[in-house]
Amino acid sequence: MKASAPKRIMLLGAASVIALAGCQEDRADIGIFDDPQGCAESGLEAEVCAEQYAEALAEHEETAPRYDALAVCEAEHGDGACVQNESRPSIFMPLMAGYLMGQLLSGRGYASRAIVPAAGGGFATTDGATRASSLSGRGTVGASALTTQAASTRNAAPLTQSTVARSGGFGAARTSGGLRVGG
Repeated sequence: MKASAPKRIMLLGAASVIALAGCQEDRADIGIFDDPQGCAESGLEAEVCAEQYAEALAEHEETAPRYDALAVCEAEHGDGACVQNESRPSIFMPLMAGYLMGQLLSGRGYASRAIVPAAGGGFATTDGATRASSLSGRGTVGASALTTQAASTRNAAPLTQSTVARSGGFGAARTSGGLRVGG
């Protein structure tokens, strides 16, 4: 029995290597646009650009972070980058600055995500997980960046200065650094 233990360890080790190799996420090519016109000017169909912008706008309305004060929002997203929430006037949220979109790996359509300003420059998805340095260009993301939707914030308690300080700021705990943009 003792002689078979090393074989089990070797087999487990080989299985772990195979499992780790399978964990490397597929990459997806994306474009970053500030509006549907910029998307269409890049060579994509205007209808697709408009549809994806509408989807990103809906995502923004559902998942953008909400703050209890304009000053807290602007500290996280930059001066002038926040607006009052129309349905809850005591709540502030970042403006949608643009969107990233890419073709799904299955080849059956596109997916998009809203992006908002990030303090100190640059932009991020509404959950802060994927970041970009500008509102134009091409890049690659982990495929899940196109399909993973941020949790709804529509009815969540707004972030306060103390909750932001405790979490380390917008997207701090969730940032993946998953976006690389080439000009």
